[in-house]
Amino acid sequence: MMKNIFICCLAFLLITPLAAQCTADFDFGIETYGSSPDPSQGEQFVPGITDEPYYDVLHMLIPTYVLEIDSTLPFSPTALLDSIELVSLVMVDLNDTLTSYSMAQLGLQVVCNNNGDSNYPCSFHGGNQYCVSIEGTPTMSGNFRADITVKGWTLVFGFPFGQEQLFGSLFVDFGTEGCTDPLYPNYDPAAVIDDGSCAFENACNLDGIEVAASSFSYTAADLTVNVGDLVYWVNYEGTHDVNGNVDSQTGLSFDNPEAFSLPMISGSPSGVCMGSHTFTIPGVYSYDCSIGSHALLGMVGTVTVGVGGCMDSEASNYNAAADYDDGSCNPIVDCFGDLNNDSSVTVADLLLILSEFGCLSGCTTDINNDGVTTVADLLELLSVFGTTC
Repeated sequence: MMKNIFICCLAFLLITPLAAQCTADFDFGIETYGSSPDPSQGEQFVPGITDEPYYDVLHMLIPTYVLEIDSTLPFSPTALLDSIELVSLVMVDLNDTLTSYSMAQLGLQVVCNNNGDSNYPCSFHGGNQYCVSIEGTPTMSGNFRADITVKGWTLVFGFPFGQEQLFGSLFVDFGTEGCTDPLYPNYDPAAVIDDGSCAFENACNLDGIEVAASSFSYTAADLTVNVGDLVYWVNYEGTHDVNGNVDSQTGLSFDNPEAFSLPMISGSPSGVCMGSHTFTIPGVYSYDCSIGSHALLGMVGTVTVGVGGCMDSEASNYNAAADYDDGSCNPIVDCFGDLNNDSSVTVADLLLILSEFGCLSGCTTDINNDGVTTVADLLELLSVFGTTC
């Protein structure tokens, strides 16, 4: 719950005596002051539908002591807070912050319930709990911030002392019902309440890559995707499954990076979702339809996940960007005497031996592995001089 009652306790100005009052019954637990909704916890007023009845309640627990409101004020820790009153409220249009509205202009009214503690309906005594209800029929769509001016009262040497402060942490949105998730194609930027209509335009209602099953084939039969992509299968005709475990024709394992499968299902012209799989392990996946002789008739497919290449850093065609090893590495040939790794034994290698000739420890040109670089190593190199690996 919020630890600054000024921000939340007096959100609205208009008082309607004939409207039903809210009940100040929120459970604040062990807190000595706070509000609900609490902006510091990400809470705000519930959104409303334009031109439809709206109702929400703000609960407030007024602090007992002045310093509970603002610890920097020059008061004793035992200085009692007499009351807090609302001075003014404007609703600022967040799409044009130079424009503001009264609650009446928005078609709303507010009823303060101060439990009869004061003749002023929106004056609230310290150390007590109160509430206000927000009700009416909003006539304007938009996103609004409540700019609230309040005054806190206490006694200083027996005389009443009040201090005003402006706050703006409570927000409310008015608009339509619709899809509020921008990830969906039917996202409605005017919607403030999600009506559950968010949907992707496919039978699986998924954001991914579609493979269609029809007759005895899969479309996109040889698919390439990124690591982490979701692939879903839709059956448009016949009865099929997706079998990424054991080859239906050979009875042998596909040896995929991981097995996957989707159960048998009958299709329709409008498409029936067979299921999906998220590919998180790089590599090449093979699969088929295990129903009857469908695989034999050509109903097979592959999914290549990520980039294949040589992942052996010693190979001449090493690919640092590869996600998986595709078996393309050039063979690594041990080229005896090739000290500079240029795949040949030439004068360059001879010069390397001569530059280290007489080395007794840590020798890099000790090609006969006797721990030193001597005439023996030179003779070994001359025996293969001119070799191309």
